[in-house]
Parts: sequence; structure tokens; C-alpha cells
Amino acid sequence: MTKLTSILVATDLSTRSDRAVRRAAHIARAHGAALPVLTVMDDAMPAEVIDTLHAKTRAALERFVGSVCVGVNVTIMAKPGDPTTDILHACAEGIDLLVMGTPRVRPFLDLLRETTMQRIVRHTSTPVLLVTDRADHHYENVTSACDFSPASSAALRLAHAIAPEAKLHPVHALNVPYAGRLSRTQAAGDAIEASFRKEAAASARSWLATEALPTSHMTDLEILPGSPLPILRSKVELGDIDMIAVGAHGRVGSARSLLGSLATDLMRDPPCDVLIARP
Repeated sequence: MTKLTSILVATDLSTRSDRAVRRAAHIARAHGAALPVLTVMDDAMPAEVIDTLHAKTRAALERFVGSVCVGVNVTIMAKPGDPTTDILHACAEGIDLLVMGTPRVRPFLDLLRETTMQRIVRHTSTPVLLVTDRADHHYENVTSACDFSPASSAALRLAHAIAPEAKLHPVHALNVPYAGRLSRTQAAGDAIEASFRKEAAASARSWLATEALPTSHMTDLEILPGSPLPILRSKVELGDIDMIAVGAHGRVGSARSLLGSLATDLMRDPPCDVLIARP
């Protein structure tokens, strides 16, 4: 199992971020990992305002961290600056996992521009855990989108490291292109789906045989027809899923599409905690 040595949690002192700090402390305590806690204040203010805000912010953060991070090696960092730049810089300092809360939902604006969280995830090679739920329990059930790539393998391994006692439920979304156009009868449609399912099953067997995966904690891989996002959402709604683990495809870079549509869509409206890993 992967051992985490340093976990960074970024907070804006909101209730959403408080949940992230609690979850990060829980993981750090289990791994014996260092836990830098970072808050970045807007530096576009007069110096005297920044000085006053800095003192109040640090005092509030110290009180909260002191109450929830007992037994954890914590370092508090409160400073003015740019959140995206400073969090990315901190991630470059040997961080194994970045933990953040979800941003305030702004449906119209979020359709027009990236959130700070999306921008950070796109630009860092560090795995990111987005926390939505109260961190008052261990993760028990994790579902993972599997396309048999190195990224999906990395997501499963990291999910097991974060939640070693959890049951992992891998699922593969079976895409049957042009199914409606290619089949005029139900029988023809079933035959087409069976062909694609057979190919996916063969890929799954090869993937399971060649990748180092926590198979003892995994249920049998499900192959379900449809798109990944609706399938994952359904799993959360119908089951007792605590976390979704996905792999982010492509290199770290400036183009939004490099992150992958599934990871981007999950960040926009996460149905539960979301783990995003890179190969």
C-alpha cells in the first residue's frame, strides 16, 4: 500500500474547507504524514488591512486546527497572495496529496469560467481529494471509473492508500457508438452490445492480470452501458458510496481539455468526495 508522507490542505476558513481540514487530518493521522495547512488571503488590499486580516486569520486557523488535528504534525501557513499560484507552488514541495473543499456554487459563472479549484487540479501533477461530506467516518465504499488505463489504475491504488479498509467498486462505462442507428430491432441491438461487451471484458482481464491493483479489496468489475458520469452518479445515489476515484488523462498543461471531461464534470458538481489521480 502507498504510504503518504506529506498532505497539503488548502482552506479559506469556510465550512466547506473545514470539512477538508478534518478529512486531511484523519488521513495524515493514519499515515503518520506531515500536514501543512495553507490559507491564502487576497493581496489586492491596503497593507494595513492585510496585516490586520492576517493576524485574525492565523489566530482563527490555529484555534480550529488545534481542535481537529490532535496527534498530527501540522504546519500552519497563512499569507497574502494569489490562491492558485501559491497552492501550486506548495504542491511542488514534495506533497503526496492535496486536499480541498468544494467551492461555493455559482451556476451561471461556473459555466463561463474555471473555478480556482479546477485551475489548480489542471495545473498540478499532485493527486487531489475534493471533500464534500462531513469527515466524521471512515471511507467504507469507493467506486472508481475504470477505462483500463494507467490513470484509472493509479486512482484505484491511491483510493486504497487513503481508505485501506474500504471496499473498492470498479465500474467500466460501455460505450456502444451509434447503437440506435446500427440496430433496427432489439435483438440486433443486443448483439451489437454483446460484441462491445466481449471486447471490454477481454480488456478488463488483461488489465487485471498486468496491473498492480488492490484486488483483495475490490469487488468484481461491473461493465455497464452508458456514459461514465451518469453511471457514477447513479452508484452514489443508489448505494452507500463515500468517494469516487477517477484518473485524469493527459499531461499537466494549460489547455482545459487536458484534464479530461469526466474529472472536470465531477469537480463542477461532485455528488460525494472525489479523488483525482494522475498516472
